[in-house]
Amino acid sequence: MKLSAAIEQPDMGVREAALAPTATRLERWTVPVLALCLAIPAIASFSYFMHASLRLDEAQSLWQVSRSVGNILTIVASDVHVPLYHIALHYWLLLFGNTVEVARALSLSFFALSIPLVYLLGKHAYSARIGLIAAFLFAVSPFMNWYANEVRMYAMFVFLAILNQYCFIRIFKDRETSPWVWLAYGASAIAGVFTHYFFLLILLSQAIFYALRHPLFPAGSLRRFLISAVAVVGAVAPWAWFVYERGMAGFQEPLLLSPSTVDLFSTFSQFLFGYQGEGVNTAFLSLWPIAAVIALIMLGRNRQVSHETQYFALTLAVAFGVTFIGSYIVTPVYVSRYLIFTLPSLYLIIISIFSLQRKSARLLMEGTLIALMLLALSIEMISPSIPVKEQYAEAVTYLSEHATPQDIILISAPFTIYPVKYYYRGPAAISTLPVWDQFAYGPVPSFDPSTFPKQVSDTTKNYQTAYLLLSYDQGYEQTIKEYFDSQFEQLRKQQFSDGLTLYVYRLRYDTSKSAIISSL
Repeated sequence: MKLSAAIEQPDMGVREAALAPTATRLERWTVPVLALCLAIPAIASFSYFMHASLRLDEAQSLWQVSRSVGNILTIVASDVHVPLYHIALHYWLLLFGNTVEVARALSLSFFALSIPLVYLLGKHAYSARIGLIAAFLFAVSPFMNWYANEVRMYAMFVFLAILNQYCFIRIFKDRETSPWVWLAYGASAIAGVFTHYFFLLILLSQAIFYALRHPLFPAGSLRRFLISAVAVVGAVAPWAWFVYERGMAGFQEPLLLSPSTVDLFSTFSQFLFGYQGEGVNTAFLSLWPIAAVIALIMLGRNRQVSHETQYFALTLAVAFGVTFIGSYIVTPVYVSRYLIFTLPSLYLIIISIFSLQRKSARLLMEGTLIALMLLALSIEMISPSIPVKEQYAEAVTYLSEHATPQDIILISAPFTIYPVKYYYRGPAAISTLPVWDQFAYGPVPSFDPSTFPKQVSDTTKNYQTAYLLLSYDQGYEQTIKEYFDSQFEQLRKQQFSDGLTLYVYRLRYDTSKSAIISSL
């Protein structure tokens, strides 16, 4: 369309006419770019992530959902999560087959659905171009790809968060009053809270934003928000009462430490570059102060921060602030994966800041960030030193090949028995230290130094060799190892991944056949 012809049309101004060719070119690229956004994680998933060793949290999910719906609710109530994902996974496995790959495919499906949603969110909040680039960052995100292939609720959590925020943006930016948008907003809020407790931080951010910027919203919004809030509370109240009545919340919660400022910066590094080895992670962390200063300078050149950027920044501030401060005031809850729902907000803010710069600088920054994220994704896939990789499959293969009926396998921390039992089909007996029956009511037992020697004696008395598999240090791992070193002869040591180490000890030189048989 020629500029002169466009000016003659009363419904199109000069600026819109000048941008029309660019918009048309962008529209031609939208479908191919989104297709590429879907192809990259699919390739990464089926070439590596789908076939990686089962991790502790995944094994726990599979153990939980292998029961009836009623038992699933009871088990999840003793954990620190809510049940929607577990129920969905239960029926997903019944429909498509009970394998690790099928279970991971559920998370991958939510990831795939989230990618075009990020585009729509960015398009409505800023522009189609910003939405498209943010969707690409989201698709190649090493952090998101990791949890898009994990048998946990995080991909579902992110999908519902994006859907809810998309509805919220439409409500205040487009002054949307359509009942369908409000219905989707309320439904996604209820489903989100039943997927992860931290979804409440999104709703808190929105409540604060509404209080600060309520003139932006259409008439009647307060009443509709209150109806949505009542619906969320009404839906969650029975679950909260069920958890309270059973008195089991946190029974299976692992030890978490209070976060530091290093953890804060490390989270942002993980959000952009995923999980890396110590050297690479240190290099990325060292760049954060420089990146923060550059971002402030870029924002300073813009006289007014858009309402959309204010909202996305508020979601980050509330999520990180409440979690970080709450970890000191109440109990440690700061875990980077719990904050995964802020990824789209972070990416949209970054791309919107880049968009304020000249075209050459903008393209350079966007290209550099995309290249670094793709490199980080590749490293995360192929490097054996990634700290979150848990090679339980390799460890159990070793146990299956070496442990005999005369031996015993000892697992610590106790809850790490889930991935071991998932894989192990060998003849040796398995126990935990401290001794724990995961089917019994009550929390994971705490470590008691006074009773520990007797536990070891009673557990190992009929066996010749102990295979001690240590991982997920709960504060007593070194004490266990030192005790075994002082009491028994160490035969071998094998490290399978960071923090997952097997120690083999000779318990005695001879065990009578009758004693072995009686213990089986």
